Amino acid sequence: MCGRCDAGELLDSAGLKATRHRRRVLQALLDAPEALTAQALLAGLRRDAPMDKVTLYRALDALAESGLATRHEAGDGVARYCPGGPAHPDHHHFFCLRCKRLLCLDPDAVTVGASVPGVEHVSVRLEGTCGECRGASG
Repeated sequence: MCGRCDAGELLDSAGLKATRHRRRVLQALLDAPEALTAQALLAGLRRDAPMDKVTLYRALDALAESGLATRHEAGDGVARYCPGGPAHPDHHHFFCLRCKRLLCLDPDAVTVGASVPGVEHVSVRLEGTCGECRGASG
């Protein structure tokens, strides 16, 4: 969750037109404590104002192409999105096998060994049971 960024300013700095829908989608990603599925994003956004799937996916594509959002696979065939860009550095994720949430980890939470020539991006996905699910079962 990011309380320091303004969606409109991020869009402007990325050279994207700050349309109402793009601002809403990016703000929802900034406000979320985890990577969100398009379905979860759409349900949340529809609570405040109408939005259709096509508009959502167009906004997500534009955000991902500009680097303001990153798309992640959790191994279950469902893409999830979280903020990206200079203010939101690459980070790793924890996938809960029970509740299927993809939690964003602090960029320093997992360190990967020495860099390999030519590698531009490393993505680590840890899997297990999140604290909420562990607490619910015990």
